[in-house]
Amino acid sequence: MTAPCILLIDDDPQVTDLKKGAEVRALSPADANFGTDLAGAIRDADLILLDHNLHLDQGLGLTASDGASFVGHLRSWARANEVSLPPLVIYTNEDSAFSDETPALGPAVPLNGSFVGQEARIAPALDVEWLISKNLDGAVPSAIGLAADSRMLRQIAGDGRMSLEETAAYLTLPKDSAWSDIAFASIARWRPPISEPGTTRAGARGTTAILRWLLHQVLPCPGLLVSNRYAAWSLGIELDGFNGAAQGGGNDFAKMLEAARYAGPGHALYSPRWWAAGIDFIGWQLRDQSYQKGGIQQALDSMGGVGLHPLAPPEKVVVVNSDLEEEGLAAIDEAIEIYPPGWPAEALKLWMRRDEAANDAAAKSMIDPAELATLS
Repeated sequence: MTAPCILLIDDDPQVTDLKKGAEVRALSPADANFGTDLAGAIRDADLILLDHNLHLDQGLGLTASDGASFVGHLRSWARANEVSLPPLVIYTNEDSAFSDETPALGPAVPLNGSFVGQEARIAPALDVEWLISKNLDGAVPSAIGLAADSRMLRQIAGDGRMSLEETAAYLTLPKDSAWSDIAFASIARWRPPISEPGTTRAGARGTTAILRWLLHQVLPCPGLLVSNRYAAWSLGIELDGFNGAAQGGGNDFAKMLEAARYAGPGHALYSPRWWAAGIDFIGWQLRDQSYQKGGIQQALDSMGGVGLHPLAPPEKVVVVNSDLEEEGLAAIDEAIEIYPPGWPAEALKLWMRRDEAANDAAAKSMIDPAELATLS
């Protein structure tokens, strides 16, 4: 596959590193022909990197004053000209530029800090596909990777529209695994923005809607894909042992894990993700082995060698904090279910420690009012 094309909008563009993995077209708003050049460059771009700190007039008016406000102008131009925009990514060294912005996913309180680690929560509020901090060592690889993911999406779609089958292919769903059909059905239940058949044109969002769905919902919210902690919890084993097996090895357990690893678009932006259907299949095999071997530990020893241990009782759930970050496990009677704004209905239930929720106003806003009395 040829190198992806990145359109960089920046009044002080630094393109040397980006050019190591992509074709780069850099435009500055100060250029005399900026509007004309931009309209032509957009049509060939796989990704638009938009610097937030553009040197524009900061007065209140109808013109853009920074990168985030320029997004609206691009969206409007695309609608008027029937152009499908590639993914829009804010690319900035101002990590706290959006600290007063309220995330689209989670409690309705300002971000109050850096967007790093919170990209999936804040990107929908800014109507962009992603944000990248220039201060991170992996900033350039992330930008190039997203551009390559976008190019692959356009190539799979072909006609600018996506079917369910094409979506599964884009996510690199294994075709020959025992759990492939279950995973395919799970993709359908997650309601990807399918645009084929039945539409006559791609629209101003085009195939980018699929990548947006993946980055904003599927990867951050456990259900179709799961993190190491959720995978270990689902299997009923200790996280340390799971992490060790995830590093690879020649035993049966490590091989089954590797087959369930998600390696599709956007995977490098997150900690490892696993196909939930693949993890469930491993769990079924683990239970079958436990019946044959006389216990879960014996089954783990047979399948995975040294280092794998079952979770000790009582029954536990994965718990998060009010920023929806995983914090560990808690006994189910020490946890309470939360209902974050923007949380996909298809995702797994979220839980928080009762003692933490009792002292967190943001957490209380996500709890069923009928359950609030049980916190005191």
